[in-house]
Amino acid sequence: MTDKKENPHNKNDHANSSDIQAHLNALLSGKVESSKPKRSKQSDKKEPQPNPKQADDKQGTKDNHDTDTSDEAIKSDDDEAKTTKNKRPKRKRFLFSHEKAAIKTLIVLLIMAAGLIYLISPANQVQKYEVVGTHELSDKTVLHAASLKTGQPLLTTLNQSDYFSHMAKSKNPQIRHLKLTRKSDNTLQVKVDEIVKVGYVKVDNKYYPILENGSMLNRGLSNQQVGGLPIYDGFTSDKQLRKTLSEFGKLSDPLRHAVSEIVWSPNSQNNQRLLIYMNDGNQVLISADEMSKKMKYYPGMVAQLNKTGIADLQVGAYFKPYD
Repeated sequence: MTDKKENPHNKNDHANSSDIQAHLNALLSGKVESSKPKRSKQSDKKEPQPNPKQADDKQGTKDNHDTDTSDEAIKSDDDEAKTTKNKRPKRKRFLFSHEKAAIKTLIVLLIMAAGLIYLISPANQVQKYEVVGTHELSDKTVLHAASLKTGQPLLTTLNQSDYFSHMAKSKNPQIRHLKLTRKSDNTLQVKVDEIVKVGYVKVDNKYYPILENGSMLNRGLSNQQVGGLPIYDGFTSDKQLRKTLSEFGKLSDPLRHAVSEIVWSPNSQNNQRLLIYMNDGNQVLISADEMSKKMKYYPGMVAQLNKTGIADLQVGAYFKPYD
């Protein structure tokens, strides 16, 4: 009988199974140590403790580094905050300035529009002129000389008062000056400084009006006096006449119209004597340079008398009836 040879592979498998079983039994019985790796002797040695000073230095360096880093971080944050803070207000200020400029422009445009509307509206047109200060000139004469008409722009006319005054003087020598003032919404007052007529000068049977400033008007009136003003006669120089005219122009209206004629009649005692013929039949002797000062006593003097005669006002005041 032939012996069967054992298979090497079966033998090895059997051996391995026995080893594994024996190892498991040993583990279960606690005889075999854990398979965990043991710490080396070097690892059992104590690690050297760091020098406290070195540790402090290191810690200080670390703290300083951390502090520096922290400071840098804070500084960086502050710089960033400042940059953000500076940037934002600038934008806000720019926007605010832009809005403010836009509002101002809008206000100016609104004011200009309102002004233009007012200038072309009836509210800015003269509806009436009120003439004051005249004695002989009519309102129509004054307005015509100054070229003033209703419907003219009120503010423009008011602001050109000197222009209208110059125009009035050039057209009418009796207007010394005029001034425009606003009396109400659509009414302008025309205040006239009038050069009054103080009489007439007879030239070739014509009576020419003469003003208190000595000017003689060119409008000749044929063979008659107008307005109850006196006739000037006997004057041999322009200086004498102008002096008399100036004094006579200072008298009140009633007194001026009570005079019929003024004659230059100097004598040895008074080289400026005037002989004045009154409309009531009396005569007055007076110095030319004292006419405005002394003639004001004449009405009171004659009111106490029932006779006509000569009132001498050269030196003092006395009355001599006619014979």
